Amino acid sequence: MQFDKLIRERDGHIVWLTLNRPEALNALHSELMAELRTAVEDAAADADVRVVVIRGAGKAWGAGADLKEQKQNLGDRNATRRFFMKWHATLDAIDRCPKIVIAAVHGYCFAGSLELMMSCDLAIATEDARIGDQHMNFGLPPMGSATQRLPRLIGIRRAKELLLSGDWLTGIEAERLGLVNKVVPPDDFDEAVAAYARKFAEKNPAAAGQIKLLVNNGMQADLHTGIRFEEMIALTGTAGGEQGVEAFNKKEKPVF
Repeated sequence: MQFDKLIRERDGHIVWLTLNRPEALNALHSELMAELRTAVEDAAADADVRVVVIRGAGKAWGAGADLKEQKQNLGDRNATRRFFMKWHATLDAIDRCPKIVIAAVHGYCFAGSLELMMSCDLAIATEDARIGDQHMNFGLPPMGSATQRLPRLIGIRRAKELLLSGDWLTGIEAERLGLVNKVVPPDDFDEAVAAYARKFAEKNPAAAGQIKLLVNNGMQADLHTGIRFEEMIALTGTAGGEQGVEAFNKKEKPVF
């Protein structure tokens, strides 16, 4: 499938998805979100894909939802409902994707783009990235999942502070809070992202999908229910697991 607002590239086990609206700082509108959902679902169904990297073209990861589209939807509840159905369907596709999804963040990462970043499994950012919610600065509450995702990542008090103030963080500050996993100097960003993606692409894809499923579902359950989930996975087995154990016993690095 050809995309209009998204660039899809393939490098071995890694799929690179580039949000391609640089003239609008990659503001997220319905067409782009629909294309992103399709690309993620395609990657989920491809047995040879292990990692998906989402990045932004131009100067930013993303400035949030497209306010021009939002303005057109004002007062039209059906249009607003359709927009958020597409929005949440895209983030849900990332949540459900059995592949490791990495957000590669540079420049601005505000509001809806922050919500997109938080739906990814991992995030790597430039040290000077600007990351925050911003909704409060326009007198609005978040409507795309920030109030639910942010506390799960950085804790309730920190999340409330960031959401209520409308402040933004640098990449370095976001890493300290656990909002991103890794930060690098801007000049090293592309190389660092590629190395980061390759690191995870070397892992057993079956185990990676199971870990993602266990963590995501375990967050919605109590401790003991989550442990039962692990037991169920142990009983059903993990493709490639025997290969990994055999390599360990031989003191070799497993190749999956």
